[in-house]
Amino acid sequence: MKTEEMSLDSLIPYERNAKVHDETQVANVAKSIEEFGMVQPIVIDGDNNIIIGHCRALACKRLGLKKVPVVKMDDITPEEANRLRFLDNKLNESAWDMEMIKLDGLSEVDFEGFDLDFDFSGLGGFEPVSGDELPEEDLFDGIEKMEKHYGVPYQGNKSRIADIIINILPAGRRLVDLFGGGGAITHCAMLSDKWEYFLYNDLNKMVTTLFLDAIHGKYHDERRVITREDFNELKDSDPYVKYIWSFGNNGSGYLWGTEIEDIKCTACHALLDNTLNERRLAYVHFIQKLSEIDDPAPNRLAPLERLQALTQLEALQRLEALQRLEALQRLEALQRLEALNIDYRDYEYQDGDVVYCDVPYEQIGKGKCDDYGVNFNSLEFYEWAKSRPYQVFFSSYEISDDSFDKVKIKSVMSLIGANTNGQKVNEYLYSNQQIKR
Repeated sequence: MKTEEMSLDSLIPYERNAKVHDETQVANVAKSIEEFGMVQPIVIDGDNNIIIGHCRALACKRLGLKKVPVVKMDDITPEEANRLRFLDNKLNESAWDMEMIKLDGLSEVDFEGFDLDFDFSGLGGFEPVSGDELPEEDLFDGIEKMEKHYGVPYQGNKSRIADIIINILPAGRRLVDLFGGGGAITHCAMLSDKWEYFLYNDLNKMVTTLFLDAIHGKYHDERRVITREDFNELKDSDPYVKYIWSFGNNGSGYLWGTEIEDIKCTACHALLDNTLNERRLAYVHFIQKLSEIDDPAPNRLAPLERLQALTQLEALQRLEALQRLEALQRLEALQRLEALNIDYRDYEYQDGDVVYCDVPYEQIGKGKCDDYGVNFNSLEFYEWAKSRPYQVFFSSYEISDDSFDKVKIKSVMSLIGANTNGQKVNEYLYSNQQIKR
């Protein structure tokens, strides 16, 4: 097949792509492209819809690339494209022959800068802490889930495991969420009855403002549709714009590419505008825009079906998550919440505090995290935690310090790269003192 260069903005992600790509995977793929170049082209159909390479496209956007190599399959049908998309993601999952890797002379030092879920023990160099065997079902799978989503959309949000963490943490007078981020742990804690008071802290004042505004109901009637121009103008002053309308909630780049932002914003107007008449008018404009790009090929979604699919737009999902926080307004617990913007080393313990830290996850072999725009010294944090006379809890994958007690939170899919997709990795809750089981 012939490879050609095309504008990245002209490629259309598949709306129902079932393969999830998290920030870690995108960052790793971006590092690989930065080091070795684009060695695998993106595969598209005749209408520029991406069949294979969604993660590579996200990584290229992260790097600011304008053009990318593609292979165009002009004659593939939508049914064939869906089968190929699934098979490409599924068939590359396989085990490793460690002896062959030894013969290649590879070790963890060859992959500094990559956050890889891979056991390099026996290959020389750093040996990770040995983890528990991964059971078929996780220990905490059966606990009652209070909510499905917690906090505000923000990279690294702990929403998916907040219930488990709250279940393990001991009861006390005050829950201290020392690296609060999107506030998932604080939100979940306030819906429980384990603590009387709550301290939410994060150095990022804008994300703190977003969280506090959300729990006080500011976004209950939020109906703005943010364009690229709005985003660039407001992102440094409006936390809602900065994080809800940015790609991956990273606060830097606009949510959609230039080729699709117009039709996406029109769809949002059809769903969000204040009056029924305004929404109807936006819907008409949306159908017109669809007709301009519509293809009479069989089995394509009809315009109305496309609009229904677009109700799952990222921005609307994020707005829904913000509005869920309105429930906290009815809680007396909201009156017992304190918010700070201090360095974790400046925190002063109070009797009855239960201290939890959602620290940036250590990049094994480096002793720090310098990804996602952060520069966090993991080893320095470990020494701080061990020096505390009170109990400190924090979550992470495997870490380079084996002096902490730990309990497995969950086995999660590691979406790190093309060769490690589908592998499982343990996520743990660590503590400087024994964790009560």
